[in-house]
Amino acid sequence: MEVPFRILITKLLLLTTTVGLSSFNNVIKYNQNVIDSSKTQKVLMIGNSFTFYWNLPQVIECMLNAQNTSFEVDQKTIGGSNLGKHWWLNSEKDYSINSYDYLVLNDHSTNPLEKIDSCAKYIKLFTELAKKSNTTPLVYGTWEYPYLKDISKNKKSNTMSILDSLAKINNAVYIPVGNAFNYIENNYPNINLYMDDNKHPSPNATYLASCVFYSMITGKSSIGMPRRFNAKNSDGKKIYYIITERNTAPIIQKVADIITKDFR
Repeated sequence: MEVPFRILITKLLLLTTTVGLSSFNNVIKYNQNVIDSSKTQKVLMIGNSFTFYWNLPQVIECMLNAQNTSFEVDQKTIGGSNLGKHWWLNSEKDYSINSYDYLVLNDHSTNPLEKIDSCAKYIKLFTELAKKSNTTPLVYGTWEYPYLKDISKNKKSNTMSILDSLAKINNAVYIPVGNAFNYIENNYPNINLYMDDNKHPSPNATYLASCVFYSMITGKSSIGMPRRFNAKNSDGKKIYYIITERNTAPIIQKVADIITKDFR
């Protein structure tokens, strides 16, 4: 059953061998939601550590609500997990996907390059499930850390172009976080995007991802967003989800704006 996925992906990737803004254009029509500030919009993020590091779901929620809208962002995350595992857990425990307006899909970072059939299969299954309940599916376009760059340099396509293609195949919205990573690495190499394992996102990278998600969901620029977000824990004490350096935050917002501007 998985062979057709590989054939279809291969054909599409032949048309998308480089990653650029033009490769995202056909997703625009799937992101024309008019945000009703009187109605709470609900987002479910399914994934692994690339989703939960540095409180990404909470930071996205804070960003979305900074403009007088009402959003709740929930997560189903397990370190090192893949969409296949989440598909099984959903069937066992029921993730209640039909109660959400947006569904974010984060597969294991190596799967687009090393297990493309599995990656395609479960993105397809989740997007079909989402559409049955009028939930908008979002494919989290993760980045290539050094290990993955060593793999993709010998392939015709990289992680971002593969995930972009899978989003196109399934009429889902591609979230170009990995493309924003590339832009920062090429133009602002002094901004650190990785933890010391050269894989997981730093606070800067999580802020970048949040800005990209914000723009892709709302259709608005993240320029001018606060650089820190806080809340109160169960004891009523203030906690900070993220704090971004004063001089770094505007650069990150600018990059997120450049990468996502064609959608708006």
